[in-house]
Amino acid sequence: MPKYHYDIKQNTEEWDKIRLGRFTASTCAELLMDSKNKGYQDLIAKIFEERYTGEPCESAKFKGNGFTDRGHELEPVAISDYEMSSFNDTKSVGFVSRGSWLGCSPDSLINDNGLLQIKNPIFATQFKYLGIIKRYLDELSDNDKLKKLDGKYYKQMQFELSICSDREYNIFYSYHPKLPAIELKILPDIEMHDLIARKTEEAKKHIELLNNELKND
Repeated sequence: MPKYHYDIKQNTEEWDKIRLGRFTASTCAELLMDSKNKGYQDLIAKIFEERYTGEPCESAKFKGNGFTDRGHELEPVAISDYEMSSFNDTKSVGFVSRGSWLGCSPDSLINDNGLLQIKNPIFATQFKYLGIIKRYLDELSDNDKLKKLDGKYYKQMQFELSICSDREYNIFYSYHPKLPAIELKILPDIEMHDLIARKTEEAKKHIELLNNELKND
């Protein structure tokens, strides 16, 4: 079952520490890659190093950039905008863990049964998203619309739903202060959740092989 860590604040030292050596929603796309793919191999190397040393991977210390800074600045505004437009209550949570290998950091929890994922794209990206939504407005489900917008976001949100199995949906809320917001209600994709579980077990075996190599040196 998921464990909700309300005492941890995102983007703090405590948050960095609890994420060490875990597969998280932000790395789901790499986890689901073929094992021969460099993205997958880099992820395995990162998780192995963190679990072995107990410290952040030396080659993957991401300090952020203008886009991430902008996202952090606009996120509280976007959450307030969602609350006003939906009349739903939200609650912050620092991290949600599931065992010692998996975890995620939803942007907020919605009422008792939902998750909220905020995106703050630049104007050009939000305008492109709006065009895609308009084109497929009556043709596709919200799940399939998100796949059209960004398949990596879809995998990220399904990973969150697989971790937070007591939650029934995950809201994708794309916000730009000068353009209409986009709200999609993403429902659990059980086939992808099964795939995430299988790939996690595969990844754990690959990390165990690296551990054995180290022991035999």
